[in-house]
Amino acid sequence: MWGLITGVVSYFPFAWYSHRYLDEHGMPPGFSRKLLVFIVASALSTGLGYAVSSLTSSPQHLQAQSQMQKKTMQLLGSTLHCVREPNNPQCQKNAAEAHQLLQQMLSTEMGPQRQG
Repeated sequence: MWGLITGVVSYFPFAWYSHRYLDEHGMPPGFSRKLLVFIVASALSTGLGYAVSSLTSSPQHLQAQSQMQKKTMQLLGSTLHCVREPNNPQCQKNAAEAHQLLQQMLSTEMGPQRQG
């Protein structure tokens, strides 16, 4: 939660600083400049939010998140295989696992909040 808040709040100072930096280096105003400011500010605020989230999360939460991420990547690989061969019986099992993983993710996000 703190990572999300930090990421959103830090976007604006990063965007302002990036805009000033490009002003000082003579980049002319336009779409390319606005896009560059957006990309830089988004990347920096996302990185800061991720760092704060990592620092404020419990080791158990980080381990559970890592396991869920690995399982998600395995299911994505299986889904790609099912796109090529949709009649494969393994695809039905993978769809059920994907649904179960989605429910687990939603229950984790909607579950009781930690005191912090």
